Amino acid sequence: MAEAGYPIQLHLRDKKVAVVGGGAVGARKTRQLLRAGARVLLICPQACAELRELAARGQIQWRAARYQRDMLKDTLPILVIAAADEASVNQTVAQDAQRIRALCNVADGSGNSDFSNMALLERPPLTIALSSDGASPALLRLLKERLAAEIGEEYALLAGWLGELRATEKQRQRPQAQRQALAERILQSPVLALLQAGEKDEARRLFQALAREGGA
Repeated sequence: MAEAGYPIQLHLRDKKVAVVGGGAVGARKTRQLLRAGARVLLICPQACAELRELAARGQIQWRAARYQRDMLKDTLPILVIAAADEASVNQTVAQDAQRIRALCNVADGSGNSDFSNMALLERPPLTIALSSDGASPALLRLLKERLAAEIGEEYALLAGWLGELRATEKQRQRPQAQRQALAERILQSPVLALLQAGEKDEARRLFQALAREGGA
C-alpha cells in the first residue's frame, strides 16, 4: 500500500523555483509555476520554443547549460522540478535539492520526489485537486472528466461572490460564526440553481438581498 501524502497548496508568489529540463514537461511545469507567481530559473542546454519565448520576454531566467553538480547552491530555490531527459541528471538534481533543503519533484517517476503533482480541475478561484497516490492515473482522468462535466463556471462565479462578501464581512469585524452562517444560508438558497439556469442577474439580486439581510 502506498504511503499517504499530505496535501497542501503552496503559495509561491515571488519565491525562487528551479526547473531543470527544457522539454514539454518542463514547459508545462513552468506555466503552472508562473501562474502561481513564482520566479522561475530554467536550467537546460536546449529549450522548446515556448520556454525560449518566455525567456526572451524576461518572464523566466534561462541558464543555457547542462546541469552540473551543485548548480542550485548560488540561487537556493525553495522548490525544484527535475524534468531532464536523462535519469542520471534528475537524480543529481534531486540530491542537490536535498542538500539545500529544497523540495524536489522528479518528473520521471523514479521515486526520488519529495512531492507529487495532483490532477487539477481549475475553475478560478476554485481549484480541485485529485490524487490516487499513484494507484490509478486512468481513474483520476475519469474522475476529472466527470467533475468537469458536473462543476461548471457557475461554481466559480459563486465562489467569487462569496469571496468578496467574506472580505467585506471581515472588514466589518463580523464574528466568524455569523460569517459562516451567512455563507451557509446563501448556499442553501436558490442562488446556485439560478446560476445553473443561466439567470445570472436574478441570482445576483438574490445573493445581494441575502447578504444585506445577513449583515443587518
